Amino acid sequence: MLRKDPFITGEYYHLYNRGVDKRDIFKTERDFERFILLLYISNSSSEKTPRLDNLINHSHKSFDEIMILDKGEPLVSIGAWCLMTNHFHILVRQEVDGGITKFMRKLGVGYSMFFNIKYQRQGALFGGPFKSKCIKTDDNYMRQLFGYIHINPLDIEFSGWNNSENHKQELFLLQGNSQNEMKKFLDSYRYSSYLDYVGQGRIEGNILNKTAFPDYFQNQQSFKEFVENYFIKTL
Repeated sequence: MLRKDPFITGEYYHLYNRGVDKRDIFKTERDFERFILLLYISNSSSEKTPRLDNLINHSHKSFDEIMILDKGEPLVSIGAWCLMTNHFHILVRQEVDGGITKFMRKLGVGYSMFFNIKYQRQGALFGGPFKSKCIKTDDNYMRQLFGYIHINPLDIEFSGWNNSENHKQELFLLQGNSQNEMKKFLDSYRYSSYLDYVGQGRIEGNILNKTAFPDYFQNQQSFKEFVENYFIKTL
């Protein structure tokens, strides 16, 4: 599919997609981990990058061993990511011409093949080509998106938490959800880059290149304050 606006090297983009017919694309812990491994291993300009199946099934590499492999120069720099049950978000900067297209093709094809074989299904897994939006670093939308991506998993545990203002208070009173409970959930949710910004030192942090993004991506305390303020404003 030819895109109306081509991706420009050095520019930032919000990339996202969901399952066809809004179906779940992650059903188990292994599904999430497979996509996370692909986020790392697919982000390589090298034509010699080993296939993930070979690393797992033939070389018997563990999750942590794969996440430290030298895969060569990246196609994109990843600044934030989040996996939900039926969709995903990735914030990137394109590093080489055609980098986003190549990265997303490897990511999408690799995960779709894995999912279809595992669940004995055929056909498209995603609802069409991935979506994209160009983001400017001096645009407040970059800050809002940075917060939104990391707050997004609350939809899993606290359905409807981000409803319109008229419904929020009633919703919270009925469900008994507090900000502390929501923060605890985010602190326990493994399938986003949130934990890599609050100082947990996970191996998944190797997916990110924070230096390719504005300063607030690199300051742990600044991130905590930023998300806290975003959280309060959203609620």
